[in-house]
Amino acid sequence: MTLPSTGNGLARPRNYILAQMPEAQFHYLSKFLVPLDLPLGFHLSQPHQDIENLYFPTSGLISTDALTESGDSVEVGVTGREGFAGVVGLLGYPQMAHSVIMQGSGAGYRIRMSVFREEFLKGGQLAQLVHSFLYMQMTQMTQSVLCNRLHPVEARLARWLLTSADRMESNMLQLTQEFLAQMLGSRRSTVTVAAGSLQRAGWIDYTRGRIQIVNRVGLESAACECYRIVRTTYDRMLPANF
Repeated sequence: MTLPSTGNGLARPRNYILAQMPEAQFHYLSKFLVPLDLPLGFHLSQPHQDIENLYFPTSGLISTDALTESGDSVEVGVTGREGFAGVVGLLGYPQMAHSVIMQGSGAGYRIRMSVFREEFLKGGQLAQLVHSFLYMQMTQMTQSVLCNRLHPVEARLARWLLTSADRMESNMLQLTQEFLAQMLGSRRSTVTVAAGSLQRAGWIDYTRGRIQIVNRVGLESAACECYRIVRTTYDRMLPANF
């Protein structure tokens, strides 16, 4: 999908930060925004490589993954159109140790980090929008640490599916069991059992590479309290119709 270019007089993009920033700043930055597709598996930044661009999704799902030297990974946070990828560069740190990748295909805008950072450092409403996004991400990531340490795989899987669906605004997710195992830091066989349990309960429908949430109320009952804590934070920080 090709997005229309931005410019004066056109509707704001469906990314919350781009949509809510002051008009004068958006008018200036819109000249540097590049619309692009964000396909599944597209790397937005690699570990220990300079962050040159920020990515503002209008759809899709961004995953931030912590990696080991052996190549194992566990997901520590997901982002939808409420935020962007590349925040550490915006804060003045050119590299990060994590991998940032599209785990749900979508579209959005790319902008040079240096250009956006110049406006961010002016403070004001744009800086506050970024700080609010950081707060939501910190809540999500810290809760994930507790969840991965204390809660059973079935509850963690339910939480992750609900959170991903919220960020993507879709109950259909393109996910393999291998990927789910990596994201949850569990063995594939363990995730297979957990997914089968959720499917037998009638809360999800799993086919090869695709999971559809068919009973959200039921799935929420299977999720741990971590989902509700994070969801409450996002609901409080974001307007209902953003």
